[in-house]
Amino acid sequence: MRGKLWFGAAAAALLAFGLSPASAQDGDQPGDASTQATLSGNVDGEISPAGDADWFRLQVEQGQRYNLALAGIEGADGQALDPMLSVYDAQGNQLAFNDDANGSLNSALRYVPTQSGTVFVEARAFNSEATGRYRLGVSSEALPSDDVGNDASTNGRVSAGRAVTGNIEYEGDFDWYRFSARTGNRYIVSLAGAGEGGLGDPVLRVVDSEGNELAANDDSEGSLNSQLEFVPRANGNVFIEARGYGEGYSGRYELNVRAERLPRDSVGNSTSTGGRIRTGQTVNNALDFPTDTDWYRIRLEQGLSYHFTLNSAEGDSALSDPMLTLYDSSGTQVGMDDDGGDGLNSYLEFTAPTTGNYYVEARGFGEEAQGGYALTAHAGDVPASVETDAGLSAEGDYREGMLSPAGDRDWYRVNLTEGQSLRIGLDSGAGADALGDPFLVLYGPDGTEVARDDDGGEGLNAFLEYTAATAGSYYIEARGFVDEAEGRYAVSITPGEIGSTPDAAQPISANGDPRTSFIGTAGDVDWFILEMIEGRPYRINVESAEPGALADPMVTLYDSTGTQVSSDDDGGRGLNAYLSFASPTGGPYFVGVSSYGDEGTGRYQIRVVDTDVPGHAYTDESLDAADDGRASRIDMPGDVDVFRVTLEAGATYQIEVNSTTQNGLGNPFVAVVQEGIVEADAQNAAVIRDGGRRVASNDDGGAGRNARLTFRPEASGDFLIQASGVGGSTGNYEIKIVRR
Repeated sequence: MRGKLWFGAAAAALLAFGLSPASAQDGDQPGDASTQATLSGNVDGEISPAGDADWFRLQVEQGQRYNLALAGIEGADGQALDPMLSVYDAQGNQLAFNDDANGSLNSALRYVPTQSGTVFVEARAFNSEATGRYRLGVSSEALPSDDVGNDASTNGRVSAGRAVTGNIEYEGDFDWYRFSARTGNRYIVSLAGAGEGGLGDPVLRVVDSEGNELAANDDSEGSLNSQLEFVPRANGNVFIEARGYGEGYSGRYELNVRAERLPRDSVGNSTSTGGRIRTGQTVNNALDFPTDTDWYRIRLEQGLSYHFTLNSAEGDSALSDPMLTLYDSSGTQVGMDDDGGDGLNSYLEFTAPTTGNYYVEARGFGEEAQGGYALTAHAGDVPASVETDAGLSAEGDYREGMLSPAGDRDWYRVNLTEGQSLRIGLDSGAGADALGDPFLVLYGPDGTEVARDDDGGEGLNAFLEYTAATAGSYYIEARGFVDEAEGRYAVSITPGEIGSTPDAAQPISANGDPRTSFIGTAGDVDWFILEMIEGRPYRINVESAEPGALADPMVTLYDSTGTQVSSDDDGGRGLNAYLSFASPTGGPYFVGVSSYGDEGTGRYQIRVVDTDVPGHAYTDESLDAADDGRASRIDMPGDVDVFRVTLEAGATYQIEVNSTTQNGLGNPFVAVVQEGIVEADAQNAAVIRDGGRRVASNDDGGAGRNARLTFRPEASGDFLIQASGVGGSTGNYEIKIVRR
């Protein structure tokens, strides 16, 4: 239920209720639509505790105007609450609002519903920490009669050259006048207050029969009066609306419409246009007046790809922000682009679904746009070479495209200075025809490959970070992982490296595919923001990634304030970094990736997991004889944690699974397995399938009931270490392997 609101000069009368007797509501009122408190006159209430809000039901009727006011009541200290007043519908949508009325801190508004029913009046404090008593009041009155309607059924009429006078009978009233508009004309429409007691601040709009705005103006030529120019796109009726600014004024007005013939337009703006363009041709023309658009007919062949460019012309009279639209033979839009070219220019790629006539429209982004342009039609889609005419801005850009037919590749030019950094993302597009597995390649100024990525983004999307070794034009190639790939994609550029502060952190989510990036300079730190859930354990792995691997990654975890809470250097395999963390509060955390000692550079992969250690051969967890060990947990009876470890033939290794001092695993069990899938039976003994073979195990070989075994592999290679609890026991444990 929508309504109208007013505040300002009328607020003094609305606040006069303040000394009237008032009833008191029992108890605190809910701050939502569940309230059963009703408002029918004046009522006293209290905002308590801090942050409280009170809602009251108000039954309203169409055709009535409701005067609402909310005033703070002085306390024993002589201070009064600074209140705020709102009206909401049952879904919580705000229909009206006022804070300070008539130069005071109290609130008042007038509300006119468009239909009968229940609304909710809210009383709250301006300061969320404030408390205090208030008085809320409502009164109603019938709306004054309106001599001009405010919808498409209005009896108001206006024509060019004949002024009409009207009256905004009450604050929030507005008048519609039917006007017969004709193409080929420009209409200058003005609205001004008329005489003594005239409309104080007129607002003027032109709308269609559904109320969609076609043109609008508030203040014109340094005055509070309004004037606009309107050029219709088609013959027919429109409606000129007169109202007061902020729905807070009433009074008489004068409405004038003046018509001017437009300059002759050499190119039409419909399917009957005489404009023509063919592939390989450039048309230089101009939009001659506001709302002018030029349509050009072109014949396209089914299944073939085309691309179109619409650029600003040279000189001062250029079209400042071109916009390009493509229509089929019936005039239905089939493609559109605003800023897909260099700067504000337009670039549109299209594959014709059928053979026939199409229409390319040249226009400006705004209705008032005019000026010179150059429109070019090209056969073929985005070129896959340094000859490409598709460009992206290194300062930040976004483009949607289409690989078609199968095996297509699109190249985008981006100009970089020496040392300039950027992040490039290539994502699957929307819809059933999205590119399934995007693949991203970056080429240098000489056309040779300098970087590539397959799944460095979320899921199968591609992402890479790059710093230019030399200045020049670089080329971004969008392609599919397989040669026959086709479909829609989106390519984006974010300037600079991954940030080293909370404000510039790159989002990362748990359980997604690894993200690939690089440390470009000594001392560089990449920050990622990760939303954690309270109490859930998270495992963060940072590993070197070829080509140009970061030799010794380091990971640091920060809380939402940027305070360090954990870090690791070599907790993963070899010199890779690993840490586990369970958030005590949940919320945003920041993961910092750097090189140990702040000296190295190179590529890395970061992966975050918030599940238990996997219990199968495809585990993403590993152990190293040089590690200090791992801490984890057996969460449920039968749970099995599996770690991968690389062992050397003939060497002796001691492997332990020890219960921790707090909530420890009741009866640890350890086993060494060669390949296969690891499960557990009812007694929690290991069951090996898919060709796996247990080569060693132990139950109570350590201190107490802890597990310890000594193992000497016959051959070098990867083994799986199983940690579990005998007899269905659960709890925390530490696992460690030491070379003897």
